[in-house]
Amino acid sequence: MTSHSRSARRRFFAGRSAGVPLAAMLALVTVPTAAAATTVPAESAESSCPASAEGQSIEMWSPLTGPDGETMTTLAERFSSENGLGISVEHVAQPEYVQKLNAAAAAGQLPAMTVVRVINVGELAARHVLQPFTDETQAILGEDFGADFPENVWVRGEYGGERYSIPLDIHTLVMYYNKDMLAAAGVEEPGAEPLSREAFEAMLADLEASGVQPIAIGTGFQGATLFQTFIAQFGGAVSNDEGTEATYASEAGVQALEYVNELKQQYSPDIAGANDPEVAFFKQEQAAIVMHGPWHIADLSQLDYVGFAPMPQVGDEYAVWAGSHQLGLTTEDPAEQAAAACWIKWLSDNSVEWAAAGQVPARTTARESDMLAEVAAPISRIASVVDRAIILPQVPELEGALWNQFGPVVDAVLMGETDDVAAALEQAQAQSQQVIDENIERYAAE
Repeated sequence: MTSHSRSARRRFFAGRSAGVPLAAMLALVTVPTAAAATTVPAESAESSCPASAEGQSIEMWSPLTGPDGETMTTLAERFSSENGLGISVEHVAQPEYVQKLNAAAAAGQLPAMTVVRVINVGELAARHVLQPFTDETQAILGEDFGADFPENVWVRGEYGGERYSIPLDIHTLVMYYNKDMLAAAGVEEPGAEPLSREAFEAMLADLEASGVQPIAIGTGFQGATLFQTFIAQFGGAVSNDEGTEATYASEAGVQALEYVNELKQQYSPDIAGANDPEVAFFKQEQAAIVMHGPWHIADLSQLDYVGFAPMPQVGDEYAVWAGSHQLGLTTEDPAEQAAAACWIKWLSDNSVEWAAAGQVPARTTARESDMLAEVAAPISRIASVVDRAIILPQVPELEGALWNQFGPVVDAVLMGETDDVAAALEQAQAQSQQVIDENIERYAAE
């Protein structure tokens, strides 16, 4: 993190906190040190919470429906039972949460807050489903709160010059590997830093020589996120920094897709289809490596032969596709906003425990905590790369405009249905640009 980005975020909060009494600022909870960034007592939230938050009931929706949802419910129940202000938090999982939020907004029945995928922040803010954090709610979080996050994820909580969400985690792709297969091939296990291209490709060659399938590469989500990872590593991007132009039909884009295809054709079983069949191949020990999202950590960590490592670096600069769960306010009631901010502050302070759900905490102090390896050892092995994660610009519906066009091209190339990668990407990029332009015009009118 540069000193410039850190000071810029401090200025942002300082500017938004103008008029907050000095006594209130001094009463804010201190961000935990790296050695103590877990198990912060819920009652510590009281020192930064205003009296208006007392006794409030907070309903929080989320798209968390698996083990991560169970972890979130447990944390919400713990905060509710321990805080001395009588604030209660109820976590309600909503699989189709964007549609549910839009419908609830139209009916005037929104919850107090929501967990929001970072790709949806701009859309929900533009539709006034999410409410901006006020001077008062930001004061509860703390003046230097934003300085404890990587710039790439912190800035994505802003839309139209206002803050609409607070990062909770960053979920990057993970390289899962079979320890037994690597040992049998005489290959040293990867460490917590990314493998170089030479080391990665040597590993694949050694695994193949030992008689096993080196890697499982499918289509759908996996193919598309590998494409986005490698295009950035080769110096390109799927869009410009403003999110107004699709840019993936570049030399770097062609190189990235060809590289993924080479890996698949040379080293992978024939895998395609929905529901992550490549992960099933890996679990059945039909391949030594699979690259996928961290939501598989909870399941795969039950298998003694599975190891965890960051994605390798095959280009000139390191990058990795990522998403992020963020926390946003949907109520306009000041008392509910204050209580929700108290919960957000506590949850963020205790985000080392959130790592148990298979998510990398967004807070730097949490990722650097000695407790992280105890709470979630696999997460501690991939946490070093989150500041180089790729998160799209905060433009409404940008991911769909891009992914819905290049995704089918990635699938077609990987399944051998087209071999003119450059032409296919150019055609898809033109379609993406048309959708981007239409979205910009549509949201400008709302």
